[in-house]
Amino acid sequence: MKWRIRDLLNPVVTRTLLYGANSFDMEYILQKMDQIKVMSGKQIKVVWLGEWERKAEHYLKYAQMSEEKGNIISAREYYKMVTRCHYACYMINSDDIEQKREIYKNLEKYYKKEVSLRSNRVEFIEIDTKGGKIPAYLHFPDNGKSGKYPCVTTYSGIGSCKEELDLLSSALNERGIAVLNVDMPGTGSALFDYDLKCIGDQLDDAFDAISAYLESREDIDSERMANYGLCMGGGYAFRASAKREKTKCCVSLFPLFLNFADMENIPIWMKRGKWSAYQYGEYDDYLERMKSIEEGNISCDFLMVHSDDDNWMDTDASVKLYDRAKGYKEHILVEEKPAYASEETIMHAMPVGEQFHWVKHIAADFLAERLK
Repeated sequence: MKWRIRDLLNPVVTRTLLYGANSFDMEYILQKMDQIKVMSGKQIKVVWLGEWERKAEHYLKYAQMSEEKGNIISAREYYKMVTRCHYACYMINSDDIEQKREIYKNLEKYYKKEVSLRSNRVEFIEIDTKGGKIPAYLHFPDNGKSGKYPCVTTYSGIGSCKEELDLLSSALNERGIAVLNVDMPGTGSALFDYDLKCIGDQLDDAFDAISAYLESREDIDSERMANYGLCMGGGYAFRASAKREKTKCCVSLFPLFLNFADMENIPIWMKRGKWSAYQYGEYDDYLERMKSIEEGNISCDFLMVHSDDDNWMDTDASVKLYDRAKGYKEHILVEEKPAYASEETIMHAMPVGEQFHWVKHIAADFLAERLK
């Protein structure tokens, strides 16, 4: 079967729409992709990046115009559109690390601009670890002056960034909860600015440093803290909760532990190439060093969402993780079949991406019921 270019882009499309890209913008650009005559990775990248960059320039003009006129709501929304366009560019895997860095810096720049115009307080922070700094945003549900806040730390998957985690923080902020969105080693500016790699010891150092940082803040209630993640971040949430025994609750959406997964189903772009090596570091014993992330059980309340259509972490692997939660626990099996994948292209990103619009509210309520 010959795949269409837009089918090959299904994981990218799913994540870009999940982050909030406009569906008409997406269809416009996919139609441009359909016009590519030769299946060329270079040409696919040129067209995708070029079209989204043009969209970003268009929205940036209106963002700056609105800001100059003092129309702050419009300016904020247009900067958000700009950010989403750069995020679409960031989702394309590339062995050109400097180009990847430049794309991320634009994403980071305009996201920072957008959150500066929000009505709630959003604080940019950097948390010291043994290997470098963990950049993060602490999102408050209001002006940040209402005493001690319950707090959820969120974790993304590999190839992502703290800016993407905005899709988790907004639902929790609406429920009166502060949220810490972090760049874990191997992601975002932790990777590009501090060369932190997605490897066991650096990840564990990050969990410890994040916990210690939140414990030190007078405006965070250390008795009401939780962890929440998706994809590999769902595994991080579990590990962070295992390391901090007084964690109140944990939510893992389509969690991924690499040693639990069938490596035959992990796509090539995650296992080899310059971009992959740059995120993980070039370690011959990588999987062995990642085993530490899978250690420990949790006793806090736990919610896990998984799918039989997740071919990275199959049902047996998900059950294996679920069994290690020793306290109160719930699970949701997503039965809907992915729309953005044919049988040949089903990937780990699909179920959580397509179902997140309703799953996120169940997850947010689960956390709020225990933290509020």
